[in-house]
This record gives sequence, structure tokens and C-alpha cells, in this order.
Amino acid sequence: MAELHEKYAPIMHYSKDELFFPMRVDDMLAYSSLHAKDEETPLARRGDVTPDLLAGHGKSPHVFVRSVDQGPYLGVDVVKEWSAGALEMVYQWAAETTATWTEDLARKAYSWFSPKTKSATQLFWWNKLLANVIDGAVQSISSDELPRLTLPAITRTDALERYHAQTKTSPGYTYYYRQIKDGAYLCLQYWFFYSYNDWGSAFAGFNDHEGDWEGLLLFFRLDSQGRPQEPPAYITFANHESRLTKPWGHPDVTLVGTHPVGYSGAGSHATYPEATTYTLLKAYGLVDYATGDGPTIDHDDWVHRLDLDDAGWLTRYRGSWGTRYWLRPAQAKPLLQAALAATLTSALFRQNIPAEIELPGVSAPRGPVDDHRPQSSNPVAWAGVPPP
Repeated sequence: MAELHEKYAPIMHYSKDELFFPMRVDDMLAYSSLHAKDEETPLARRGDVTPDLLAGHGKSPHVFVRSVDQGPYLGVDVVKEWSAGALEMVYQWAAETTATWTEDLARKAYSWFSPKTKSATQLFWWNKLLANVIDGAVQSISSDELPRLTLPAITRTDALERYHAQTKTSPGYTYYYRQIKDGAYLCLQYWFFYSYNDWGSAFAGFNDHEGDWEGLLLFFRLDSQGRPQEPPAYITFANHESRLTKPWGHPDVTLVGTHPVGYSGAGSHATYPEATTYTLLKAYGLVDYATGDGPTIDHDDWVHRLDLDDAGWLTRYRGSWGTRYWLRPAQAKPLLQAALAATLTSALFRQNIPAEIELPGVSAPRGPVDDHRPQSSNPVAWAGVPPP
């Protein structure tokens, strides 16, 4: 009899222009180096990074895997490529001068805002960063262009060449799964790891970064003996730290037998229930192209189906799955002043700017089992699943 994760293994559809697909983290480690913040010499050079090594350095959030050689290594080199609008947006955010995220702002930002989606709109990772932009407080940003937090094209090219070289003989499609009991439900989590997110540079999205953990969750009601009752009661599609939760039998949810169908946003890899273009921020035309007109990973195409709880090294590692960028404003002040001179008074530079900014958007994420991911430890509340 098939295990639960096999019986409900998802079918994933991708855009015709998608170039990165779910892989084993081990395969990216094969061409990665390991670094620590502020250290010029890597902890381990390319090809020497092993699971045991990661586990040994896993407690530090300032350790990161770097899968590319080309492109910026320091935060100051990242922001050299950004527009004045992007710099101002990040500077305002770091100075804590951003507007408070409110329901009124959510209504301005999300054309699909409704009482049913209210909680989901509060979860998008960029909300506080963009609060001033959406509220119109940052006058220098044109209404037809959202500032992009992107990495240079050479970084994407390097990431793509390394990914293709590692997977040229077989794509090795991989999902990681995990089962956790939470209240009256068993949550079956599927996690997909992508070596690169090129949403900003390749698909006019918001940002680029190395490493990308995305996925979907199934919720099974538990009987009085704590056994999961089939089929699942709910399914949650994870996207940009927010989510779409639907009853299992909802018309928007497509099933092939017992297998749910998901559509991946081009470059962003956010997971959605339908093949369409999802408008995210209406004011700037920010969208996810979850068109499903490209490759498909069928439920029996998954080469590796790996239990996260059996990969202790992976869950113990608290560093980042790609380069993480920190910017010291004092070092970058001449650059910032030159870029912002036309749009800002000196007042912003007198704000309470922290000595160091962890750059949003381009800094690679941490793993699927981490304190900053509520879906890993409190999935029912995060997904908005109602009591049975």
C-alpha cells in the first residue's frame, strides 16, 4: 500500500519559459561553497560542502551557501545596480519610516481583497517594505514601475549553467515531505527546492535570489484515535509566504485521481490552484505567470521523495540556501546620497538607520523547518484552516 505522501503526490505544471525545477539540495551543494558573514575566506570551497559540514555550522543564521561565483558577494555591490526608487524604498523601510500596514492599504494593494482573503493579504513578505510605495508616500517612484530588487544577469546565467551541468543527465525531480499533527489535523507538507528564483529579472517580478523553498500542504482530519481520515479536508497552495486554502472538493481544486494539481509561477515558483496570470499588486502590474503551458511533473515523475524528518542535517541547518546580503549604510552612504539626491532631502539620512541592513528580496531564504516559517510548526493557524 502506498504511503500517504505517495498516494497524494502532486502534479505540477510550469510556464513554458521556466528554467529551474525542483531538485535535491544535495545536488546544489555539489557545486556550492559555504560562507560566513564578514569572512572573505569560505568555510568550505566549492565541491567540499557536505551535509555533515552544514549540520556542524547549522546553528548560525549568519552562515550561507553560495551556489554561484559570478555577481555580487557584498550588499554594497548589490545596491549599485538598483534604481533610486529601490534604494529609497529599502532605506525608508530600514529607517522604520514605512507606513503601518492596514486593511486600507491592503485594499489599495490587492484588487482581489475580500473578507475571505483578508488574513492571506497580511502574510505577503513585501507588505511592510512596500507600505509607503502603495500609500503614495514615496513620490519619486512612478506609478507604472515597481522598484525591483534584482541581481545582475551574470548571476542568473551562472546559476543556470551550474544547474544544467548538474542535472543534464536527469532532472532528478524531487519533493521533500513532512507530516505533523496540529490540533485536530494531520498536515502533510510538500516542499520543493529550486536553486534560483529569477522572477524579477526574467519575468518582471519583484526580486531575484538564490535558493527557493515553495510547496503545498494537505490537511487530514484526525479521528478519535488520532488517525488521518481520507481524503484530505483542505489543501493550501503556498505563495510568497502567503497562501490560498481551499476545501478538497472546491471547484478551483483540480484532482487527477487522488493527486492534486498545482501551477507554479514563472521564476517565483509560488504555487497556485489554477492556470492563469495572478495579479498581485494592481497598482504596479506585478503578476505571477502560473500559465501551466510548459513542462509538467506528473505524480509518478518524482525521482526523489525525501522525508524531511529523516534528513536531520537539513532541518538543523539554520543558515541560508544561497548568498545572504548585508549592507552597512555608513560604507554605502556616498552611493546612497548620489542616487537619492534628486529625490530626497537630507532628512532621511538623519533618520534612525540601523548600522546594518539585511537586504530584503535578494537575500536567500532559510530552510523549510525554521522559526520564521509558521507553516512548519503551526500550519493550521497559518493556513487559516477552520476547526472541524
